[in-house]
Amino acid sequence: MNSKITIRNCAWLSLLLLAGCGSSDQANPPVAQDTPPFKDSGGPGDVCVSQNPAPESLAGLLTTVPGQSGTRGDAATSSTAPLTDPLGEPITLASTYTPLVDGTLYNTAAWPVWWGTGKPVGAVNCLASAVWHKHMLISIYSNGKRLGFPDGIGRVHAGCYHAYEMHVHDVTGIIHMEADTPKNFTLGDWFLLWQQPLGRDGAAGLPGPVRFYIIENGAITRFDGDPATIPMVAHREILIVTGTPLSTVPKYQWPLGI
Repeated sequence: MNSKITIRNCAWLSLLLLAGCGSSDQANPPVAQDTPPFKDSGGPGDVCVSQNPAPESLAGLLTTVPGQSGTRGDAATSSTAPLTDPLGEPITLASTYTPLVDGTLYNTAAWPVWWGTGKPVGAVNCLASAVWHKHMLISIYSNGKRLGFPDGIGRVHAGCYHAYEMHVHDVTGIIHMEADTPKNFTLGDWFLLWQQPLGRDGAAGLPGPVRFYIIENGAITRFDGDPATIPMVAHREILIVTGTPLSTVPKYQWPLGI
């Protein structure tokens, strides 16, 4: 069987069984180990509702890219004028959709495997159950290349059973947010858990200047505020760009059922 098909099938199985990663059998906690990508503990799948709109407090910080819908705030520009950042970066969404898993599954992990202690990290605690379970996407580009996430962020650790309330399962950049009750996580919470710096002068070991964008509801917007405050909302994509300016980025189609 073609190896890419096998990997893709494993990834789809992982996506369909995501709710199972919220189980909490404290009687037999596993020994910390490297968790292989695309594996899960099984269980019924969950269905994520569509994302919430950006909070009103972000309205003045979001600038909609011309030619896209969803303008917010008074920072919107003319539909005929190119949106650029200080580097002169015109950036738009592709005109057609790319399947999210197929479009991200073969990115190469660009950071070492992550390890944690199981102790609370800021607002992020050990996962007890997945009564509340949502997914969002983080895409990091360096010199035009999308970088894969390393194995184990929020999952390979000692002290907690199975995972933290935020974690990844593979290189795709899909972030799993799970808790007993709904929680409001931010990009700053994720980077604190990951133990990586986050700022406009550098992020995750990549040099600045760093540019931040939000993609949702078929629109891409530049975020000009403190990146640590960006809410992690279901089905939202946070785009982090360093190095070579981008002109077009994929418009991802989320799989049904997650």
